Amino acid sequence: MNFELTTIFGLGIAYLSLLFGIAYSTNRGWIPQKIVHHPAVYVLSLGVFASVWAYHMSVGNAQREGYGYLAQYVGISLAFLLSPLLLRPLLELTRTHQLSSLADLIAFRYRSPWAGTLTTLCILIGVTPLIALQIQAVADTISLLSPDASPNVLAFSFCIMITLFAVLFGTSHSSRSRHDGLVMAIAFESVVKLFALLAVGVFAIYGGFGGFGAMEQWLQSQPELIETLKGGSNLSSFHVLALLFFTATVAMPHMFYLSFNENSTPRKLAIASWGVPLYFLILSLPILPILWAGLHSGSTVQAEYFPVIIGMEYQSELFTLIGFIGSLSAASGLIIVITLALSNMCLNHLVLPLFQPKANDDIYKWLLHRRRILITGLIWAGFLFYYLPSDRASVQIVGIVAFSACLQFLPGIIAILYWPQANKKGFIAGLITGVCLWFLFLIIPIFIMSEPISILSLNLENVAIFSLIYNSLLFVIVSLLTSTSSEELSAADLCALDTIKRRKRTGLVAKSSQEFIKSLSKPLGKKTATREVNKALKDLKISKSESRPYTLRLLRGRLEANLSGLMGPTFARELIDSYLPFRIVSEYGSTDVNVIESRIESYRSNLSGMAADLDNLRRYHRQILLDLPLGVCSLGVDQEIIMWNHALEELTGIKGGEVIGSSLSDLANPWQTLLGDFIIDNNPHAYKQHFDLGNRAMTVNLHKASIEKPGNLGMQLNGLIILLEDITETAQLEASLTHSERLASIGRFAAGVAHEIGNPITGIACLAQHIRDEYPEDELNSMAKQIIEQTKRTSTIVQSLVNFAHAGNVNTDHQHEVVNIKECFTDTKTLISLDNKNRELNFEFTCVEGAAILADAQRLLQVFVNLLSNARDASQASNTISMDAKIINNQVQISVTDEGFGIPISIQDRIFDPFFTTKEVGDGTGLGLSLVFSIIEEFNGTIEIISPYNKDRGNGTQVILRFPCYHAQ
Repeated sequence: MNFELTTIFGLGIAYLSLLFGIAYSTNRGWIPQKIVHHPAVYVLSLGVFASVWAYHMSVGNAQREGYGYLAQYVGISLAFLLSPLLLRPLLELTRTHQLSSLADLIAFRYRSPWAGTLTTLCILIGVTPLIALQIQAVADTISLLSPDASPNVLAFSFCIMITLFAVLFGTSHSSRSRHDGLVMAIAFESVVKLFALLAVGVFAIYGGFGGFGAMEQWLQSQPELIETLKGGSNLSSFHVLALLFFTATVAMPHMFYLSFNENSTPRKLAIASWGVPLYFLILSLPILPILWAGLHSGSTVQAEYFPVIIGMEYQSELFTLIGFIGSLSAASGLIIVITLALSNMCLNHLVLPLFQPKANDDIYKWLLHRRRILITGLIWAGFLFYYLPSDRASVQIVGIVAFSACLQFLPGIIAILYWPQANKKGFIAGLITGVCLWFLFLIIPIFIMSEPISILSLNLENVAIFSLIYNSLLFVIVSLLTSTSSEELSAADLCALDTIKRRKRTGLVAKSSQEFIKSLSKPLGKKTATREVNKALKDLKISKSESRPYTLRLLRGRLEANLSGLMGPTFARELIDSYLPFRIVSEYGSTDVNVIESRIESYRSNLSGMAADLDNLRRYHRQILLDLPLGVCSLGVDQEIIMWNHALEELTGIKGGEVIGSSLSDLANPWQTLLGDFIIDNNPHAYKQHFDLGNRAMTVNLHKASIEKPGNLGMQLNGLIILLEDITETAQLEASLTHSERLASIGRFAAGVAHEIGNPITGIACLAQHIRDEYPEDELNSMAKQIIEQTKRTSTIVQSLVNFAHAGNVNTDHQHEVVNIKECFTDTKTLISLDNKNRELNFEFTCVEGAAILADAQRLLQVFVNLLSNARDASQASNTISMDAKIINNQVQISVTDEGFGIPISIQDRIFDPFFTTKEVGDGTGLGLSLVFSIIEEFNGTIEIISPYNKDRGNGTQVILRFPCYHAQ
């Protein structure tokens, strides 16, 4: 059964056109994002690993090795089952630093452009035969279906279609962009080849044998086949092949690209850890039935092509075409992805080190054009390699040699995560040794042997194991014997799983995002620099006005990562270091607390046992500091703010998130001056520091302590911690008590003065009376009467002062007596008239006759004076203050009314609290109204405040006192 070439060719074009349609529809948004970003699509896209090797070579391996054909499925399944130890850490690394290939990862870790270049060259040499293998498989398959067709023409046509697809859907203006259309097309291809292989397998059982029973009977008649099946593969060969494919999961460019670059969330990788092994398990099931059906048919075709020719042997066009589509799918998917991944590697590590875009170039277009040129060149390099004479190397040999090249990167990959002491010298020495052995004993025999060779003649397992051993030994020895640079140690810290060390860097030379743009405009051009800085700001969700050192360091790191995704880590690092340098980079080993905190928080889910207990203890102690009722501020050696606890947030009104990472000099006053002066002072304590915060006077105590750590020269300063104790209320209380004591002293002094003045006044009064009685002359008598009247007035004033002074004596045993309110008003008026402040105000006193209560006259006098003094303080010149007494419902109602600014509603419920005052220290004690309230309560009275009293003007206050009225009867 032969097919017309036009039929095969048309079917191939139709299938590739379908891939074009799927990719185009995805990019246009016609396929729902829920489907495009579903984890199943990501898992299926990883099925690209099942290339021609899995679709064709597995059948040939099963014929020669029996169950040994499962080695490739076991290898890749182990890699994903162990993803928490290998793939997940690498995913975090590549996402954080935007590393698009294994060469980027190695160049980033070993801080060597030569390491990246060498990795690129080795992978390029190793996988180019793999591209040729896919082209050869397609051409050979079509030749089997249509013997008259020219394989070279078919291969040429196939390469043209694949080149168009890869250029259109595998490239964009930025290598950082995810290619959703490409991923959807690759996922569809994985479904197609899985369906095709399963369909051909089912047909092999029922179309080739007639059912499972017939197949089993035939198998029993083939003892040599059963023997090969059970013991065809020696154990060492199986292990070597499994190790090859285990390493290829990370080292092969197409797997690295799809596993990490096109993965947006760790959740997808978690699903892939069981989804990918399941996919390859299902894919392996039909291999043996296809092999047995092909052998049963007596076909002379090479066993690798049984999945395609089974239909032909059993006269089924449908299953022949299904097998062909599966083969085309397996080959095209790998070529597209592997050339896309290789183009990024070659651009970053072969082209950019030699040719860089100029500042006036459109960098994005410059990179895009060269990436497309590289993709085209790689596909056609594979086409040229396809001309390797078929009598020298079978497709199986080419495939196994290509995969074995990736094994040389295993030591370097493991060291990235688990050996911080590894260095670039050791990696390069080991890699060169391993690749040279691989080239000498695997590649050269393929070209120089004149007769067909097999895997056994190549001694694959021996070459692979010995090259790996020599590679690893040299890697370890050279790394241990040579020094490791601080840059390598810093990169090792970023890559290692169990370390949180960081090099401590001071602030940047650039102080704002605008200065970032200005600096980067020199190598990138202003347009590109602006775009990259704005993208980094958007990624970090920070404002363009940010100037905190910590935030600027984050911005610098994000820019380096973004440029790494665009042009590779080596070029990005050199560019950032040159144009956005740090002022100082301290020696390795010092730490950045902010980075440590973020690292521990992100890694917390992986902690267990003692590590989890220590982390809980750390969080507990940190929470104590955050919730401490004292303000806590921690500073680094360069006065960068590291901690700003909740109490300090409340005291200053500045949120921790706004200030952490900034410099102390960035704080607003009064905090900058207060803390800056205290740091300079050698005294570890500063008591009663007074300053104004807005309209409020503040008083704080300051305490500081140095944070030290051991160093080469003894204890070295590692930071400073400052405690702020808000003692404003305490200071006000102390001032009030001091003022009260002074008032009490003045009162006692006034009583003494009044007593001393009283005696001469009495003598003057007696002499005046004597003159009046002894000398009856009218003029002299009149003068004597005036002297007596003035002495009485003086005595009244002195007595009022004495009574008021005695009223403040807390030791007096007050006795309730009948108090005439009108007389009390008179004494109040007398005392008020003594204060010069009251002369600018108008006082009005009215009292009904008969108003009397049971109280203590002197203490009631104190209440009236207090209320009038408060009314006076709230009033302005020429205002009127009235005091009125009435009898209403057997109660004496006394009201004090002013025209002042009133009492705010927000503090009306606090004005009777002890020591509460709105006056400055020294102008009021905060005890007046508290005493008024206590005295009124003692006399069974009540007090009511109405403010504002004048509703129209919104001012004025009225205080109403009510006491039970005393009746003489």
